[in-house]
Amino acid sequence: MEDINVFIMDPTQVDLEVYDLWLQGLSEIEASNHRITDGSLVKYGATHTIITSDTRDHYRLFNMLEHFLQNPLVLGKQLLVQIPPNIQETLIERYYQFDKEVIRELLGKKLTGRQRKDLDDVSDKTGVTLKSCRRQFDNIKNVFRTIEETEGGGLVETIKKNFLLPEPLARDFASIVFLATHRFETSKRRLSYLTFDDIAYCAELMINNWTVGSDVEGGTGQDMGETGAEFDRTFLQDLRDLRVFVTDREIVEEHKKLVCTEVQKNGSSAFAKSVDTNFKVICRALLNIGAGLIHSKEIKDLFSDFTEKIIEACKQLEWSTDAVHMFFTSLVSTCSQVESLSRSNLERLVPIYTRFITVCHQCITRMYQSS
Repeated sequence: MEDINVFIMDPTQVDLEVYDLWLQGLSEIEASNHRITDGSLVKYGATHTIITSDTRDHYRLFNMLEHFLQNPLVLGKQLLVQIPPNIQETLIERYYQFDKEVIRELLGKKLTGRQRKDLDDVSDKTGVTLKSCRRQFDNIKNVFRTIEETEGGGLVETIKKNFLLPEPLARDFASIVFLATHRFETSKRRLSYLTFDDIAYCAELMINNWTVGSDVEGGTGQDMGETGAEFDRTFLQDLRDLRVFVTDREIVEEHKKLVCTEVQKNGSSAFAKSVDTNFKVICRALLNIGAGLIHSKEIKDLFSDFTEKIIEACKQLEWSTDAVHMFFTSLVSTCSQVESLSRSNLERLVPIYTRFITVCHQCITRMYQSS
């Protein structure tokens, strides 16, 4: 009788190191050679044949489980193999982890079959295997499709509920879905300095403050039929009224004086003078961006507008990151002190202004620091 290798495991033993090799997109042969070269098994007496057979057995298991990993809610219910709950959690989390460099290349692009076929360029540029790039692409599309089909609830909670992901990873996927939903343009050359973390940081701020169901002052709440990725349309419409901050001379002068006093108190006279000279130009650009967000095209170009109309202007003025932070902080902190708003019965604009500028402040400061 010929020698044969038999592996029997119940409950199923999962080698997470082999699992990582599988997730990286290595073939069975490549994974086996990696384990042999590593030497950790060889020193315990495992032959090359045993290592190769063990690797092949694990790959067979992972290929069988992949269908359930794509539908995490059924992984714990399947009866093909018995896997401890803590190992199931690890398998799911690692399956949905991604390379930030890969996702950065995918942001702003349609999640189409054609785009999936063109992942060779992404693989070459990032050094991540094509198989791994495809897994990451398919995971994003899977989460995106699930969000589209789910009505009500916040993005993060919906993702956690349907994919059993830990909070940080669910937040990252929420940002990715949000960016894909609104087709934010992030691939232009002028935006190449932004990392995935920069863009996801800004997206999370918008989700938490500008979308339906945002738990902020002035939020209008989420209606049934909305997924949680939609902007608060009432808020976007109200942003057009903020132009009074740059069109009403009395309001402009009073607000500018308050801001200049604030920055001089915390900064320098030279910076206060620069703010005084450029206050209206920067504020007009900022509020024009806000007024345009009611149109989907303007939403799509938000990162470009922040860069071209605000960040580049501040750079020309040679403002430091701290100076930019101080300017935006002063805009918000002094807004409620503008008495001209009360005289014009425009106090309702204060929470809208604060809601808008606060997010702009944090996004632009983060982007400015990275530029």
